[in-house]
Amino acid sequence: MAVSSATSTSNIDVAAIVEQLMTVENRPLDVLKAKITQQNTVISDLGVIKGKVSTFQEALRAFQDPTTFNSVSASSTNAAVVGVLASNGAIKGNYSLSVNAVALATKATVSGYASAITLAGIDADAGFAITIGSTTYNTKGTPAGTAVIGANPTVTDLKSWINALGEDVSASVVQTTANQYSLMIQGTKTGIDNAVTYTGLTSPGTVSTIAAQDASFSIDGIAFTRSTNSVSDVLNGVTLNLVKASDTAQTISITKGADVSSAAINTLIKAYNDLMSSYKEMTANSSNSSKPGTFANSPTALSFINQIKASFAKGISYTEGGALKTMSLSTLGIDLQLDGTAKFNSTNYATASANGLQDVLALGVAAGYIDSSNNLNTFLTAQVKTGGILDLQIQSENNSVRNLTKRQDDLQTRLVSVQNNLISQYSALNALLFQLNNTSTALTSALDALTNSQSNN
Repeated sequence: MAVSSATSTSNIDVAAIVEQLMTVENRPLDVLKAKITQQNTVISDLGVIKGKVSTFQEALRAFQDPTTFNSVSASSTNAAVVGVLASNGAIKGNYSLSVNAVALATKATVSGYASAITLAGIDADAGFAITIGSTTYNTKGTPAGTAVIGANPTVTDLKSWINALGEDVSASVVQTTANQYSLMIQGTKTGIDNAVTYTGLTSPGTVSTIAAQDASFSIDGIAFTRSTNSVSDVLNGVTLNLVKASDTAQTISITKGADVSSAAINTLIKAYNDLMSSYKEMTANSSNSSKPGTFANSPTALSFINQIKASFAKGISYTEGGALKTMSLSTLGIDLQLDGTAKFNSTNYATASANGLQDVLALGVAAGYIDSSNNLNTFLTAQVKTGGILDLQIQSENNSVRNLTKRQDDLQTRLVSVQNNLISQYSALNALLFQLNNTSTALTSALDALTNSQSNN
C-alpha cells in the first residue's frame, strides 16, 4: 500500500514579523517623541512671547523717556561763521556768539629742494629735533625707542622718519614747480597745546609757518578759549562748530523741536497689539478657533499677559509742580478694544496735543504706576530679564525636554536590543523549521521507497 505525503515549506518572513512586533514595542517611543515635539513647540512659543514682551517694553521705555519728547531745533544766523547742533534736552533760548579766532594746527612749509631725494640738510651734531606738544623727538634716537637716521638723510627720508613717530604730526613732500619741492610738516590737532616746532635744518630754503592757536570766542559777553573748533562743553546739549572769525556777533537759537508724541504713541500701540495677537493665537481653543493654540489647555502659563493688560489700562502718571497726576489712555489717544487690542484715537489725541501733551510727556511718565518699584515697566523687566519669570519658565521646559530626550535615548537603546533579540530568535526558528522540513522530506522519500519495494514483492 502506497503512503502519500504533502510537501510543505518552512521559509518564514523574519523581517516582516519583526517589523510588526516592533511596531507595538515602539509605541512608548512614539509617545515620547510626540511629547518632545510638543515641548519644543512650547519653548518656541514662549520665546516668541518673550520677544514680543521685550519689544513692547522697548516701545514703552521710549514713550516714558522724557528725552524722546525734549527734541530741539538749533540754528545760527550765519552757518559760515559758526554751525550748531543740539541734542534732546538742550536748554531752549537765544545766545549771542562772537568768534574772535578759530583754532589752528601748526602748518610749516620748507621750500627749496631740487627733488624728493635731495639731502634734507640736518645738523650733523645735534640732528633734527621736532617737538609735538610737550615731547621732543630727535633723529639721534631720543627719547628711548625713537628711530635713528644717518647724518645725511634725503628730504623723503626725513618725511618718513617724522611720520613713523606715530604722533599728532604729518609730513609730506610735494612738488611745487619744475625742479622745486617742499617739505610740509603739520600738526594733526589744533590748539596751542598741540603745537609742532622743529630745529636742526641747516640749509633750508624759504620757510613759511602758520602757528598753532586756540579758538577764542564769547557767548553773551563771556569769553572762552578752546583748543578745538568743535565745542560741546559751553552750552548744555549744544555743540558749536567754529568755522571762521567774524566781527559780527551771531545769534544761536535753540527752539522746541517737532512733536513726536503721535509717532511714539502709535509705536507703543503696535508693539502692544503684536503681543496681544500672539497671546490670543497661543491660547485659542476649540470653542473660539478652528486652530487651537499651544497653550489652549494650559492658558495659565501665559496668565501674566492679563497683568500687563490690567497695568497698561491704568494709564500714565507723572509729576508736575511737585504733585502726582494721572492721565487715562483714552485722554492721550489710546482706546482699548473689546478684543484686547488698542486703537489710536486721533480725535482725543488732537485734543491732548493742543493741551500740551508733548510737554507733559517731556516731564517723564510711567504707565501702570503704583510706585517707583511697582509699575508696568518693572513688571515687564521681571518677566524678560535673565533669571526672570519667562526665562525660568523656558529653562524649566528645556530641562523637561532634556529629560525626555534622555528617556528617548535609553528607550531607543533598549528597542535596538529587543529588535536584535527578535531577529535572532526568528532567524533561529526559521533555521529549525528549514532543518525539520529537510528531515520531513528525507523521511517521506524513505517511506515512498519502502512502499514501492513492498509493492514489487
